[in-house]
Amino acid sequence: MSGQEKLLYEFGPFRLDPVKRRLLRDGEPVQLTPKAFETLLALVQQSGRTVEKDDLMRRVWGGAVVEENNLNQNITALRKCLGDTRQAGRYIATIPGLGYRFVADVRQVAEAETAPSAAPEETALAEVVSLSEEVEPLTTAAPAEPEFAPAQTKSVVAPVVLALLLVASTAYAFWAYLNTERPRTAATVATAASEIEVTALTRTGTTGRAAISPDGRYIVYSVAEGGRESLWLRQASASSAQQVVAPARVEYTGLTFSRDGNHLFFVRSETNNSVRALYRLPALGGVATKLLEDVHSPVTFSPDGSRMAFVRNDGVQSTLVVAGADGAGARPLASRPAPDSFKVPAWSPDGKVIACSTGSRDRYDIHNSVVVVRVEDGRQSPASPREWGWTGHVEWLSDGSGFLLTASEQPEGMDQIWHVSYPDGAARRITSDSKRYRTISLTSDSRTLVAVQTELNSDIWVAPEADAGRARKVTFGTGAYLDVCYTPDGRVVYSSQAGGNWDIWVMNADGSNQQQLTADAGVNAHPSVSADGRHIVFASNRAGTFNIWRMESDGSNPSRLTSGGGEKFPQWSPDGRWVVYNSVSPDESLYSLWKVPAEGGAPVRLSDADSERPVVSPDGLRVASFHREPSAAGEYTVVVTPVDGGPPEHTFNVPQEVVALPFVRWSPDGQALTYTAHRDGIPNIWAQPLAGGPAKQLTDFKSEGRLRFDWSRDGRQLVLSRHVWTSDLVLLRNFGTGKS
Repeated sequence: MSGQEKLLYEFGPFRLDPVKRRLLRDGEPVQLTPKAFETLLALVQQSGRTVEKDDLMRRVWGGAVVEENNLNQNITALRKCLGDTRQAGRYIATIPGLGYRFVADVRQVAEAETAPSAAPEETALAEVVSLSEEVEPLTTAAPAEPEFAPAQTKSVVAPVVLALLLVASTAYAFWAYLNTERPRTAATVATAASEIEVTALTRTGTTGRAAISPDGRYIVYSVAEGGRESLWLRQASASSAQQVVAPARVEYTGLTFSRDGNHLFFVRSETNNSVRALYRLPALGGVATKLLEDVHSPVTFSPDGSRMAFVRNDGVQSTLVVAGADGAGARPLASRPAPDSFKVPAWSPDGKVIACSTGSRDRYDIHNSVVVVRVEDGRQSPASPREWGWTGHVEWLSDGSGFLLTASEQPEGMDQIWHVSYPDGAARRITSDSKRYRTISLTSDSRTLVAVQTELNSDIWVAPEADAGRARKVTFGTGAYLDVCYTPDGRVVYSSQAGGNWDIWVMNADGSNQQQLTADAGVNAHPSVSADGRHIVFASNRAGTFNIWRMESDGSNPSRLTSGGGEKFPQWSPDGRWVVYNSVSPDESLYSLWKVPAEGGAPVRLSDADSERPVVSPDGLRVASFHREPSAAGEYTVVVTPVDGGPPEHTFNVPQEVVALPFVRWSPDGQALTYTAHRDGIPNIWAQPLAGGPAKQLTDFKSEGRLRFDWSRDGRQLVLSRHVWTSDLVLLRNFGTGKS
C-alpha cells in the first residue's frame, strides 16, 4: 500500500489508528483489549451520533450471543483509559435507554502509509493486547480446564482477563463445588454448565446490599446515590424494579427476608446518628415498623421462622443475641470480648447451631474466622481451623452439609466466595476473580444465589500550584491506588494493586517511570517518605501480622521497626528521628497512638485515646489525629497533642455527616489541618485553621467517591488518589445442591 494515505482520528491528547489498531495518548501507547478497541473505533467513527447498544454489540461481536454487560464493561474500561467518567462524559456520553455517543471533537487526519518492512517486532508491541483472543464471558459451553502460567508481578493484563471471565467462571465454579457428590465426567460437566443461567441484574454501580426471598421469586437491594440510600424490589424473572423505601440520608447494613417471604427485615442507621435499628416491612411494600435498636448485623431466622438472631456491639464486648421473630424477648446467647466481634450470623437448617463470621473491626486484622454457636447453651467452637484476612457473609446450604462464606485470604484483599464443609471444616475457595463479593444470599433450596460484586476504580491526580481545579490524571488503565505521598524531589510514592497485590510503588509526578518497590512480601500499604528522601516507612504483614517497616527509597534493605500487632498508618517526624503510628493490640478495643525510633528501638505510647491516622506537624512539635470517643455516638474530632504526649492543645469537632474517612494532613505552613470530607457522597478537601473559626472547603469535586491526598513540602503541589467502589447484582440459577 505504499504511497497511499490512511485515515487517523484525533481527539484531545489521543490518536486512534484503525490500521495498526492502536491508541496513543500524547504519543504513548494505551493498552486496550481487542473488543474495547473495536468499541472505541465504532463510537469515534460515528462521533456526534447516538449509537444504539444493539448496533454497537453487532459491530463488536458480530453474530455471537453475548450479554449486554460485556458492552458495559468495555465502556467502563474505555472511560478509565480516557480519563473519563459517566458523570463527566467528556468523551463517551450515556444516552439513557438507547446507547452511547462519542461527544468529544474528532479530527480526521490523513497520514502517508508506507509498505511494512519487518513487521514481527512491531506486531509484538501492538498496543491492542490480543490476550490470546478475547474470551466471551457468557457462552453456553463449559470452559476448558485452564493452564496456569507463572504470575507476572507488574502485569495489568491479568485483572482485565479476570473481569471479562467473571460471570462465566463464577457460574462454572459454583456448579463444580456444589456438585461434588455426583460422578464427574467431561460430558456431565458440559451438560450441567450449559444449564446454568447467569444474569447481571444491575449495571449502575450503585448497589449496596441485597437479599433473595426463600422461594427465589423476589430480590430486594439498596441503592446509594447522592448521599442517600433507597430500597428496591424486583422479581427475579423480570427486568423492572419498584422502589419500596424512598431515598433518605441513611445507610443499610443488613437485608433479610422472613422464612415465609412475606416480610423484609432491614438494619439501617441515620447519616448523622450511629445507632443502627432493625425494621420490618411487608415484602411488597407498605409501612416499616421499627423493632429494635443497637442491631449491628443482618438478622437470621430459625428454620421455623419463630426466632431471630443478630449481633449487638457495645465497645466492651460483641454479643450474639436471640429474640422472637418480632424482636421481643431478646437475650444474649454468646459473647466475645472487644476488639474481637461477631459479624454476620446464619442459623443452621437443623436449628441446632448458628454459624457466625468473626474478627475485629480492623480491616488489617489477619485473625478472622467462622465459629458455630450452639443454640442450646451458647457454646462456641471453630467451624473451620482456617483463618482469613477478612470474613463476611455466611449462608448455609439447605442440606446442612456446609455453608458459603465471603472471605479474603489477605487483609484488604478481594473477598471471594468459599465453601466450608460442616462439621469437618474443610475450606475451599469457589471464586477467584478481580471483583470483591460484598454480600451473598441463597434461596431455601440453595439452587439460586444473588451476590453483590464490587470493583475498585481509582486513579492518581496531580494539581499544580495546589490548584485542584487544574488537577490532571497521571495514571491510566487498570490498577487500584490508595495512599499517596510526595518525595522531597517531587516524585510520588503510592500503594497500588496493579501487580495483583497491594505494594508500594514510586513514579514521576507526570505518571512516568513507574517502579515497584515491594514484591512477594504480603500486603504493603500506607507509605511515608522521610524528609531527606532516603527512607520510606510503611505497614506490612509480611511477618504474619501488620507491623511498621522501613526500607531504602529504592525498596532495598527492608527492616521491621515494630513487632506488636495491628500496627499501621506510619508517619515520619520532620527531623527523621521518629515514626508515629497506630496500633490495635489483641487486648485493646481502641486504636492507640505510638511512636518508635526511626533506627529501631522500644516504642513509646503517646495516647490512650481512640486515635486514628496520626500526622506530625511541619515543625515537629505536635501530632494531629482523628479521635472517635465511645461516648460521642461515633462522632469524630480532630485533636492536636504534643509530640511527646500530653493533653490536647486543640480539639475541633467534625460533623459525622461530612466525614468520608478519618484522614488528616497538616497544611504545609502548619497553620491549618486539612482533611477529606463529603457531602451527598462527593469528597472534597477542607481546611480547619488552628486559630479557630469555621472550616473552609479547598476543592470543588463534583463526582462521588473517596479521596486521599498529600501536599508537597513547599505547598505548591497537591497529589490526590480518587477512588470509587462500584457495586452490582449478579444472579445465578440452576447450579443445584450437589445431591443427585
